[in-house]
Amino acid sequence: MKDRTTLDLILKELVERKTEDITAHYVAPVSSVADYIVIGTATSEPHANAIADYLLENLKAKKIKPFAVEGQGSSRWICLDFGEVMVHLMCKQEREYYNLEAIWGGCEKMAIPE
Repeated sequence: MKDRTTLDLILKELVERKTEDITAHYVAPVSSVADYIVIGTATSEPHANAIADYLLENLKAKKIKPFAVEGQGSSRWICLDFGEVMVHLMCKQEREYYNLEAIWGGCEKMAIPE
């Protein structure tokens, strides 16, 4: 299994920002997109943007920058691509509708810090 340093930092930051229903899957054996996929639910569009802003700012301070950011500022689904970790921040309706867990749910689930 790949180094979990970036994954663990991201999960910690998501928990601190009150992201709901966080799941993390180790997808490297079945995907070349990323090693880990993280999905979290925001309570609203402003909450999703605040989580994304906080995550980007705190990881940048640790010299971890995203390769791409999609949806920030104008969407109820924000995708942050940190290379080895892909983060999906979604509002509840979008998460239920797109059901990303159906794609990655068969992969190994990672523990989420309390």
